[in-house]
Parts: sequence; structure tokens; C-alpha cells
Amino acid sequence: MRRVLLAALPLVAVLAACGGDDDDAASSEPGVVVVDDNTFKPKTVEVGVGDTVTWRFEGQSAHNVTFEDDEASDLMKDGEYERTFDEAGGFDYVCTVHPGMTGSVKVSDSAAP
Repeated sequence: MRRVLLAALPLVAVLAACGGDDDDAASSEPGVVVVDDNTFKPKTVEVGVGDTVTWRFEGQSAHNVTFEDDEASDLMKDGEYERTFDEAGGFDYVCTVHPGMTGSVKVSDSAAP
């Protein structure tokens, strides 16, 4: 039994390293959200007042980015959509085509103490 446990330890370590949910993994580019196969990556992006966020569409399905104030991108499979945020706060958005596909932009006032 001890041999079985010792033999299984490396496998457990490898599986643990491969596991995890990377839906909130940061984009390699600040202010960029990748729209890919029913996910926004990262789900939450943080920027400062006056910054622009870019949504890059890369997947098999068409998606959109729609905010509560009704500003929205076109339905897209590729290309980019940009929005500049001129005030601090939280801005939630959804893909209206795919229920449950949600994201948010947190905008901080960099001049605040």
C-alpha cells in the first residue's frame, strides 16, 4: 500500500498543477479582455479614470459586450471593441447572446489618496 501511495504522489502533484480555474487569469496586456468561447478573460479588469479597455474577439461563436447604460458592441466573432471610462466606479457588462457570460470593469480615480 505504501508503494502505491508513493507512486501516486508525483501524479497528484502534476494534476494539481494542471488544475484550477483560470477564468480570472489576467490578460497578458493591461486593459485587454479576450472574448473567447463563452468567456471574458479576465472576468474583471481594473483601470484608471480616462483609460480605455479593449475587448478582443477570438472564438468560434459571435458575442457582444453590453453595458447597463445600453452602450454595446456589435455582434462579433473577431475584431476589437473599445470603451474609454471617464469616471470611477464599477461597470458590469454581459454578452446578451450567452446567458451567464458576464464581466466587469473597475475604474479607480488615480488622483484619489
